Amino acid sequence: MNGFIGVDIGGTTINIGFVSERKQLIHEHLIETQPEKGPQDAIQRISLSIRQMIAASDEKIVFKGIGIGLPGLLDIEKGMIIEAANLPGWQGFPVSKSLNAQTSIPVFIENDANLAALGEYWMGAGANASSLFMITLGSGIGGALLINGKVFKLHPSAGEFGHMIIEKSGATCTCGRTGCLETFVSKHGFLRLVKEKIPFIPHSALNKYPINNISPQLIAQLALQGDELANTIYHEAGESLGIAISNVINLTGVNLVIIGGGIANAWQSLYQPVMQSLRKNVFKTLIENVQVLKASLGEKAGFIGAAKLAADALSK
Repeated sequence: MNGFIGVDIGGTTINIGFVSERKQLIHEHLIETQPEKGPQDAIQRISLSIRQMIAASDEKIVFKGIGIGLPGLLDIEKGMIIEAANLPGWQGFPVSKSLNAQTSIPVFIENDANLAALGEYWMGAGANASSLFMITLGSGIGGALLINGKVFKLHPSAGEFGHMIIEKSGATCTCGRTGCLETFVSKHGFLRLVKEKIPFIPHSALNKYPINNISPQLIAQLALQGDELANTIYHEAGESLGIAISNVINLTGVNLVIIGGGIANAWQSLYQPVMQSLRKNVFKTLIENVQVLKASLGEKAGFIGAAKLAADALSK
């Protein structure tokens, strides 16, 4: 039986998983990225983990390829990062060539948000959908459009959904522009909303925490517990997210939207304002067929999608 290796490289952790051609998750492992040590060190530790995992796996499985999910702007053909804010020093490093040299297994790379969508398409909430749009909500926002299981993009930087401008005179984004979706739905967007609204809801549990200790995970947890400020933030964020999703639906006609990432954990707090916004902003002929689902694979989506990337690349 053939198997494929998926590697999801983030700014904090690296998720590695083995997936069989029969869609069986064989083994998974988590290591720290430690980006300050540079890409060569990370590739060596990934290679070591893969060798150890292969040694512990069923000998009847032959691992044919490795897929890697990376953040930022990539040069797919050269197998390297062009630009990635949370992996400083990785720009221009030959990721594919380096890991291939250490494992003797073909290596393929793709943007991590695209691979999360591919993972959900292959084994998750978007299983075999003819078209889907996936959004990952975390420190930033990733977006990916899949048509018949293939990532749709006309340029490597396509898919920067988080930087869709939804309020032209809005707050300044970390990218330097104003009114991006990430100013509402992201780590820095949530903190902006906390600072803006906490004087008006002083009884919120968020008042007990120093602002630098407030994370999207904490806000999600408090929203689930009914905290007024946390739910107010989710309501505004959900409305803004709905506007952005509406633009994508009206433009493409995609009828399945999958939302994942840590911010989506408080699903009921997010889902209702998103749907209210969609019903208000999507053309009536389209909204009847639109389905919005929570991602089902969690942190596994990235490496599962990376394994699928390798499988698809080798099938060609």
